[in-house]
Amino acid sequence: MKKILFLIPAFLLTFQISKAQTEKGSQTLGINLALGYSKQSNPNLNGNSNAFTNTELKYLNYTIGPTYSYFIADKLDIGGSLFYSNNRSDYADNSTERYHSYGASVTLRKYLMFNQYLGFRAGPQLSYARSVQNTNGGIYSSDGTTNSYTGGVNLGFVYYPIKRMGLSAILASLNYNHSSTLYSNGLHGKTDNLNFAWVSNNLGLSAFYIFGGK
Repeated sequence: MKKILFLIPAFLLTFQISKAQTEKGSQTLGINLALGYSKQSNPNLNGNSNAFTNTELKYLNYTIGPTYSYFIADKLDIGGSLFYSNNRSDYADNSTERYHSYGASVTLRKYLMFNQYLGFRAGPQLSYARSVQNTNGGIYSSDGTTNSYTGGVNLGFVYYPIKRMGLSAILASLNYNHSSTLYSNGLHGKTDNLNFAWVSNNLGLSAFYIFGGK
């Protein structure tokens, strides 16, 4: 009986801690980190020798930036983030392609918590990015500037290891992207893509500090 009486206030305290993390008026301040790497090797037929050779591509990218959110209602927050991204592709002909990007995004997220530690959050997101491209080596070199607009829905996992600290990761996303590129030779290019990703080869994590609220 004494154990039960001791556990009841402990349970209520834990519940209040969990509720405070996602209640109206709470705020978060943190950092987003993403890292992606891939390597491809494909056979390529040489038209002169009629021999097959392997064409390799190595791709590396990382993204970093601050993030902030405010709970406008219990288990519902609105947030914004800034980001910088660096992408590099290395080809077998010794040519390289690089993108340096920066931008911002806004999001609205609804939280579904299973207990005081684990849950999901999902909602719409809009973002803008400006990228500077440089391709050199190999048989050609080019430069260009790209403006990119993206809108979609993200599903993320959220974990609270302690009272004022949270961790999250993107599990899936569905988005539409429109990009417009102006190349150094005066040519224009446009792309429109509809993308769905489910725990892709890009590892994206967020760590944030919780403050405000009751």
